[in-house]
Amino acid sequence: MELAALQQRLRLGEDSRTEFKGVARRGFRVDPDVIAKAVVALANSGGGEVFLGVEDDGTVSGIGSPSESDQLMRQVSQVCRDQVQPAIFCRLVKVEVEEHMVLVVEVPGHAPERPFAARGKYYVRDANRSREATRAELIRLLESESFHFDEQPVAGASLDDLDLDDAQRLLTRAFEGVGEDRVLSYLRALSCVDGEVPTLTGVLFFGRDPQRFLLDAMISAARVPDTVPRLDLADRQEIRGAFEAQLEGARAFLARHLAQASRIRGWRREDRTLLPDEVLREALVNALVHRDYRSASQVRLFVYDDRVEVINPGDLLNRLTVEKIRLGGLSQKRNPVIASLSARLERRENLGFGVPEMFRRMVEHGCPEPEIDAGGGHFRLVLRFPEGEQ
Repeated sequence: MELAALQQRLRLGEDSRTEFKGVARRGFRVDPDVIAKAVVALANSGGGEVFLGVEDDGTVSGIGSPSESDQLMRQVSQVCRDQVQPAIFCRLVKVEVEEHMVLVVEVPGHAPERPFAARGKYYVRDANRSREATRAELIRLLESESFHFDEQPVAGASLDDLDLDDAQRLLTRAFEGVGEDRVLSYLRALSCVDGEVPTLTGVLFFGRDPQRFLLDAMISAARVPDTVPRLDLADRQEIRGAFEAQLEGARAFLARHLAQASRIRGWRREDRTLLPDEVLREALVNALVHRDYRSASQVRLFVYDDRVEVINPGDLLNRLTVEKIRLGGLSQKRNPVIASLSARLERRENLGFGVPEMFRRMVEHGCPEPEIDAGGGHFRLVLRFPEGEQ
């Protein structure tokens, strides 16, 4: 948090996203029940910050010496782990204000595990106070627990981390006539921005440097000069950047390593790619759209002598099976916001028929049907070249 923004929050006082807790009078420690209640209330109400070392009137009293502040951090972390049900992860950041240290507890507002409780009670933030949720509020919290990871605000990111000019270009392609003054409105409506903070989807599609925040949101591509895995690669590339930049980078990598096959029809020689371009693009789009972005693993793209493999992290959802995917029409999305925005930008339907269409086009191209393997936390698609054209 910028110092100026922090000082403004302190001047404005407590509200539905801000709570102050002085700790000097308690020997720079917190009451576990009090901090658990504050964290739970914010987590159930859209998130916010608890400022430790700040009195109710906004006076900065600090969190003690470096050793005392470190002890305080450990205590707060333990409260979030042991006193909140289910356990919640809050980012803890020390900042210096008026020659004192303040500990900022950043409480996520869209954790998929919500609602949260402290000692069996569910709290919400109501203006500048935390109170127990009513029955109706608890029902709404239970109904809203289907929040998806791709609409979660990215900690540490700000609007400055988005390329708004590129966002305007892409949004104009999808919606036509999006003026500069309407870009942020569209981004908020599309769940690319939450308040003033970019979401995972916003950073992935419009971030200036997405991998600064999403370390593994990239494609690892390799050319394997064989039909079996081996360590000595002919080429390797880490394809970074935003969503479309990754697609373009992967396309260029495939173009370098997929030679054209030739065949004679009558008196004419016909050149064609070993695999249909539309199938390769669909495979890459699916991998980026449906991967598990919580996993510390990249999308992997391998070009062998006889096939292309695309592997993305993430098990099949719920009761979805490989057989059901092949039939089409069944669309359970791990990342519905990413899927929706991708479909809009690609100007294509998003009805779950992409995989059956891939099977049809591969057969028309003279290739074997795609092979799909799902399990062990990954989804693997194998696209084999036509017989005799490796």
